[in-house]
Amino acid sequence: MTNRIPVLTALLTLVLAGSALTGPAEGKKAQSTAIGAGATTGTTQSETTKETPVEDDSSYPDPNTIPYRSHKSLLAHLFSLPAKVWRLAWTPLGETVIWAEQNRIPQKVTDFFYLNDEKSAAIFPLISLGGNTGAGGGFSAFHGNLFGKRKIISLSALYSSGDNNSATLAYKDSSLFGSSFYFDATAEYFNDSEEKLYIAPGITQEQMDNSSIDANNSTTDDETSYKTREFGVLTNLGYAFNKQVSLGLVSSLSNAEIDRGDDDNAENFPTTIPGADAETGLFSVGGALTLNFRNGHPRVLSGPLLRFGYNYYREVNGDRFEFNRFTIEANQFIPIPFLAKNRRLAVRGLFEKLARNGEKEIPFYELSMLGDAANLRGFDQNRFRGRGLLLFNFEYRYPVWDLWDAVIFVDQGQVYDDISDIALGEFHTSYGTGLRFMSQKGFLMRIELARSSEQWRALFQIAPNF
Repeated sequence: MTNRIPVLTALLTLVLAGSALTGPAEGKKAQSTAIGAGATTGTTQSETTKETPVEDDSSYPDPNTIPYRSHKSLLAHLFSLPAKVWRLAWTPLGETVIWAEQNRIPQKVTDFFYLNDEKSAAIFPLISLGGNTGAGGGFSAFHGNLFGKRKIISLSALYSSGDNNSATLAYKDSSLFGSSFYFDATAEYFNDSEEKLYIAPGITQEQMDNSSIDANNSTTDDETSYKTREFGVLTNLGYAFNKQVSLGLVSSLSNAEIDRGDDDNAENFPTTIPGADAETGLFSVGGALTLNFRNGHPRVLSGPLLRFGYNYYREVNGDRFEFNRFTIEANQFIPIPFLAKNRRLAVRGLFEKLARNGEKEIPFYELSMLGDAANLRGFDQNRFRGRGLLLFNFEYRYPVWDLWDAVIFVDQGQVYDDISDIALGEFHTSYGTGLRFMSQKGFLMRIELARSSEQWRALFQIAPNF
């Protein structure tokens, strides 16, 4: 301790000496200058001191308050380019949404379409792009308390032209007589004068009678078209064992009238294909078992869904058509490791197989189909048909707003006649991106742009694909 006293004394002496050489000296110089100025002008020292400008220390900010700046490398700019492009594309939309939320535009629009203060009935405009009716507009109306609570009746209609339109009337009771049974009933009308059909060249009548059109090997040059007018009623009576497991009994009755289409490609339509030569009525009955272990609402964040279905079909106004349809669907939602749970990978696998009963036939319009807003999105409507299909959908979904999701997707699918026909080289691919819109109650709509080896396709749908 005694050895440190001389050292501390020496340091203190140097500090005081430095202060005496800097601060006081500069102060004396300023003071003498002020006294000299006062002597020549007749002012006092205190008055002169007030008029002397004082140097503003704020012009010399603390270096610690100056932001640190560095220059990004070319590689850093390249890696950030996709984010900048995405931000440039969606910033105007985001600013519009912010403005709309600040001015309560969505709430005002919603209130305008609801028909009562309880918000149990409403009528909304409806737009569809890329579905069965192509580009169409119409309306959707519902009432959620017409026959009591948990009972919904709805009506929707889409119009594209006088020869291309559809309408659906549906009723849903989620708790039949207050029990765990549920009941759905749907009546649907569909009319299209230019429904497309692709048949590989060289197909014989025998192959068509066997419900084989080899659409997997067809090209866009093999396009034909037909006119269809269909009406059907579907009922589903089910029992929910719990929130995860339900079993349903499904039946339907439909009537279809097929004729040659109205466009230039219609002249190649084979009128001898099963289902095209007469008005056909079909009755079906079957069942579906659903295991739903998905988590999250309105976004599904994790968990699987499994569905097993079987339907038996028989012609009611003849004895030509009789067949079975087997369906297996599996969905899995997987959170991405090390990221937020609302960033997830959604995967669907769908297998379907149609089997004829003996020598009976299958109407061509009942074949398994790919090329739709709900499956192989980059291809034309009903582009591929066969006695079975195998489909995989892969989607990366991530939030861009409170109830908005962006999605990047890849679809892989093929149709086949016999299971032995399934091959890796037969898969068709589409890919694209889009946006999903939700409300607190669930899914609202989706906008997607899809690409395949044959075309670009824009989609605007009010139904999720899965």
